[in-house]
Amino acid sequence: MDNKNVSFQLNKLPKKTFEITAVIPFSEIKKTEESILEDQGKLVEIKGFRKGMAPQNMVKDVLGKEKLTRFILEKILPKLFQKAVEEFKLKPILSPKVELVSAEEGKDWQVKFLSCEEPEINLGGYKEEIKKAASASAKIWTPGDQKEEKPQDKENEREKKVNTALEWLLNNLKVEISGLLIEDEVNRKLSSLIDQTQKLGLTVEQYLASSGKKIETIREEYAKQSRENLIFEFILGKIADEEKISVTEEDLNKATQKAQTETEKKALENQKYYLAVLIRRQKTLDFLANL
Repeated sequence: MDNKNVSFQLNKLPKKTFEITAVIPFSEIKKTEESILEDQGKLVEIKGFRKGMAPQNMVKDVLGKEKLTRFILEKILPKLFQKAVEEFKLKPILSPKVELVSAEEGKDWQVKFLSCEEPEINLGGYKEEIKKAASASAKIWTPGDQKEEKPQDKENEREKKVNTALEWLLNNLKVEISGLLIEDEVNRKLSSLIDQTQKLGLTVEQYLASSGKKIETIREEYAKQSRENLIFEFILGKIADEEKISVTEEDLNKATQKAQTETEKKALENQKYYLAVLIRRQKTLDFLANL
């Protein structure tokens, strides 16, 4: 399909959410349909014809309108969305929700994409403010307090500094999270809950009955947790970007070397991206502890 013939319209929504409407000429839809029918014609078996020899109109009847429409969308949507975000210079962080607005025979098709970008975060003079907050919460030294510092004391002090920093960041920085991101996280948590209950031999209904909760209550709890976790992750990511905190190959190698077994080591090596995310987050927390 020639994306040059497709027109896009951008609608910017609150919290860095955006909606793109694509109008696809029916002539382009027809070309894509013919290509799909040619490919499918090689696979479907129609009585009275050798495989791949049946006429396209018969292949079309065998597939049916719903299935053919799905095949067309699967083929055109990824490139359409990519072209649209490039045209509007967007940086989506979530796979788009797709709505087929219209798909009438002989008329241009309309499709809507709904997605979002990272929230904007202004860190301001966060370092100085965190230092002030840490000083205010520090214990005032008095004569007789001088004691030998133990490793656990250092760890407790570090944890206290990190918690003070995070508390200030979460309470003072404005971070607006798109509802799409929260919904995506909630659905992921619900899928995980279903998996866990099934492993226990329970249905979701049985779990809800035993916990005394309604599904709406769990959704609300998950939404609150997801929002807080996302704010936390975006703030740390912004600090890491601003302070140029990066992960080196040496960092990754050190982490994999700490694996207890060969199986665990291979698992870490196969998940280097996720491992890098965790290491970068830890480095950022260390940075906050040392302010």
